[in-house]
Amino acid sequence: MKIVNKISLVFIICLSFGCKQKAVIEEVIIPEKNEVAFFVDNYSDSPIRIRFFRSIADSLEADYYAYQGKDTLNIPIYQPEVVLISHRSIYSDTLYVTKGDSIHILLPQSGEAFQLSGGKKSISTSSSKQAYLDSLYRLYTISNNKFKPIEINSDFEKINLGFPLTLNKDLLKTNPDAFNLLVEGLLDKLSEQRLKQEGTSGLSDLNELKLDLEKRMAFYRLMSLLRWTKSQEIRSKVFSSDLFTSEYIIDSRFGMGYFQNFIIQVVLEGKTDRSRSMEYINYKEAYDKLPNHMPEGELLKLGRETSLFKMVEYKEPYVEISDYLNAYMMTYQDSTFLEEFTEQFLLGYEKQINEKVGLNLLKADGSVIRFQDILIKHKGKVIYIDYWASWCAPCIEAMPYAEALRKEYANEGIVFVYLSSDNDQSAWKKAAEKYGLSNYENSFLSLNHSNSEFIKALQIQSIPRYLIYDANGRLIEKNAPGPKDPSIKVMLEKYIEAQD
Repeated sequence: MKIVNKISLVFIICLSFGCKQKAVIEEVIIPEKNEVAFFVDNYSDSPIRIRFFRSIADSLEADYYAYQGKDTLNIPIYQPEVVLISHRSIYSDTLYVTKGDSIHILLPQSGEAFQLSGGKKSISTSSSKQAYLDSLYRLYTISNNKFKPIEINSDFEKINLGFPLTLNKDLLKTNPDAFNLLVEGLLDKLSEQRLKQEGTSGLSDLNELKLDLEKRMAFYRLMSLLRWTKSQEIRSKVFSSDLFTSEYIIDSRFGMGYFQNFIIQVVLEGKTDRSRSMEYINYKEAYDKLPNHMPEGELLKLGRETSLFKMVEYKEPYVEISDYLNAYMMTYQDSTFLEEFTEQFLLGYEKQINEKVGLNLLKADGSVIRFQDILIKHKGKVIYIDYWASWCAPCIEAMPYAEALRKEYANEGIVFVYLSSDNDQSAWKKAAEKYGLSNYENSFLSLNHSNSEFIKALQIQSIPRYLIYDANGRLIEKNAPGPKDPSIKVMLEKYIEAQD
């Protein structure tokens, strides 16, 4: 990330995080006019993710990561933004930032929460109309204390959503008029416009963000009411509102979320399959039905592209994805999209991806080799296999240790091999570059990870996973210690000595 406008100053620092006073010379980074500077002290083993809610039309990245230690990120920004700061074991925090802000993030090793300074923790949306809608919504919803609070956990975030809500059906029966006022008020909010103020661009931008947040809250409250009541009238009015114009969907920072709800609720009529381990949404059916719900134009094209991306996410057969991609190209002849989609999701490698025998590995230059070729090439050396992925937080935590281990044993007769199970080639390449693996000859993308009998035989169902092969190419450790574990050095040295 480009860092500009540096000034060296001598000043007294007394951080609000409890540090002792000390005089230091420190480089102060003043963010550019169209940037936000994040100064991060991450003393945990896991990365901190900084997520921006970017619009579909925005070409800027949405996610940025700060790894162990001190880091400075200068992130481009052109309007006030909502930022979600998250970590796999700390509850997420929301900040509202604007151009020129400097944000300090501290996560102590034993911390239970982020310590933040800079930006805004909240922005007022307390108009009388909004307060009225809030009170009505609270009136018609009940916290269901029979269940545990809803908590979302993933590799990069932990979110507490509180107790699940349900509809107050008794009140709805006795007072349907107030419920109708709630629905109409929320629908009105979706179409509300904020008046621009002459000569107050910053204030106007902030007001636009407030309105976006109010609209987002109104939309998801309406989605909850729709789920509870199954009201076709609510569904019809929501998805025919001003929120669902091509311009708004594409330009709104929350547009993709709205659009995906449109596909599920309108195009697929709310049908999802919850019988699988992950809720399944049939985006092949969505692709076919989209033209029945919108005219030809930019939004329909976007809907078809979204469906193609989601087919990959839901691991639809590559043959079927290729058929839909061909249909897309017959309509749009968009060679740029074809090139990006094909490269990102490896559609030129269907044969290698579907193969069950052995393990096919993609190199950074686009060529493919087999895992057996690695064993043959490096016969006479111990081989340490690191199975990882760009989305795997424990894998990412281990990368600095992996690099140190690789350097320490560079001349000791050990070959370190990195196999990524990413489905997204661009994600693999970005992560490989970040961790110094892009030019490393033994860094590969595992093409047939999901289909390979070799992987099934090793029962590699989760990552990170580490394997060790001896100098004769025999698997001697199928659950080897990771690079963070001090015992790995003892084990490697034992096998080095066995070669002599």
